[in-house]
Amino acid sequence: MPAYQYYAEERERWAALLPKGGRIGAEEAELGIKTLAAHFGLSLKHVDIRFTRGRRWSKGGRNTIIINLGAASWLLIAHEVAHCYQERKLSRPRQRWHNKAHRRITDRFCSWILTQGWMEGALAHEVALEGLQREARAKEERRLAAEPPPIDERIAHRQAQVKRLETKIRTLTTRLRTAKRSLAALERVAAKQERTEP
Repeated sequence: MPAYQYYAEERERWAALLPKGGRIGAEEAELGIKTLAAHFGLSLKHVDIRFTRGRRWSKGGRNTIIINLGAASWLLIAHEVAHCYQERKLSRPRQRWHNKAHRRITDRFCSWILTQGWMEGALAHEVALEGLQREARAKEERRLAAEPPPIDERIAHRQAQVKRLETKIRTLTTRLRTAKRSLAALERVAAKQERTEP
């Protein structure tokens, strides 16, 4: 089957996953790819996930998933992740790029995506929450960096530091004494050998 016909049939079967106005952002797409892969047992270790724009093609393979954000849809993401899945999990030499196995995998992915409500923005909501949490953590880190810790905390920190350094000094002093004794013993042996040599 020619590629254009394969794509047309796929779009017809999964019209519900085509965009209806809003675009999928890079963070949402990446989270979707990782969630989809994890749910279906596909390891993305050593898989390069990239995003592009303009007149560049989306592509999925053994070690690469590239999504053109200008044309991104959940169907496109399912399609490209299915190529990666097919090459990594089925591990057979590919005879045809679009075959029955790829179609079955894509259909399973699309069906699952529909049940998750990603078209209604469920994943976008998670991305937004994560962004808010990340922002709150950064704000808290900046606040803690701006105000010095209480004097009691600083005293406790210095006491712990002094204790560690004293322990190191004791350890090094013991090692130094042992090394000096060993050196003295070696020097005595060397001196004795010099006296006994004719």
